Amino acid sequence: MTIGVIIGCAIVAVIGIGVIIGGAPFVPTRKKWTVDAMKLAGVGSGDVVVDLGSGDGAVLLAALASGARRVIGYEINPLLVIWSRLRLWRYGKRAMIKTGDFFHAKLPPDTTVIYLFQVKKVLRKIPKFIDQQRANLTVKKLRVICFGAEIPGIKFTRELGGMSLYEF
Repeated sequence: MTIGVIIGCAIVAVIGIGVIIGGAPFVPTRKKWTVDAMKLAGVGSGDVVVDLGSGDGAVLLAALASGARRVIGYEINPLLVIWSRLRLWRYGKRAMIKTGDFFHAKLPPDTTVIYLFQVKKVLRKIPKFIDQQRANLTVKKLRVICFGAEIPGIKFTRELGGMSLYEF
């Protein structure tokens, strides 16, 4: 019984901390979806991919496998930060996970692709967030992949398997 309670609490902590803190629940992304996301955005060797709500780091691993120069994840759940750092440690300085609310972050100037798997209340804030980041970014056309839901009020350029690609 005690082991069951401990396991149950651990599951709730991993899945639910993000919701309690104000983000989205953790939902693992299947490998096929991560591969499709990289294809949709055309991720290659010149890209710096940022995952806003990086969870277990699966999308960042897919970006590195697609040849991304560098990846950065922002994750509010400290347990998932630890897990994803362990998964990405072998990539050294090419992979970084930052703890905290990405809305308070300044994206790296060389960001070329952003990935989002977020709830609608978060997605509503994304256009303003990107507008605020724009002056700091060097890329002319920022590619944003949104999985599972659309960014309200913004028209996507392409779709693939439940994902939408936006260009800002």
